[in-house]
Amino acid sequence: MTLRQYLKQPGNQLRVGLAFLILASLSRWLLKPANGQLAEWTDGLTGLLYGISIGCMLVGIWRDKRRRKE
Repeated sequence: MTLRQYLKQPGNQLRVGLAFLILASLSRWLLKPANGQLAEWTDGLTGLLYGISIGCMLVGIWRDKRRRKE
């Protein structure tokens, strides 16, 4: 099963979003930079992970709601 086939189901998309949310939360705790240059990268990475998680969960909720109407 490919990733595209796995993500066609809204429940799986929500699971992937929650996994990225966990990774984003852990990255705030585990990636503590010592200097200012790395702080920008870790902040960007954490923001990217939060953005992916929010996007996956919103699309999963939207697709689940749309599927229930049909």
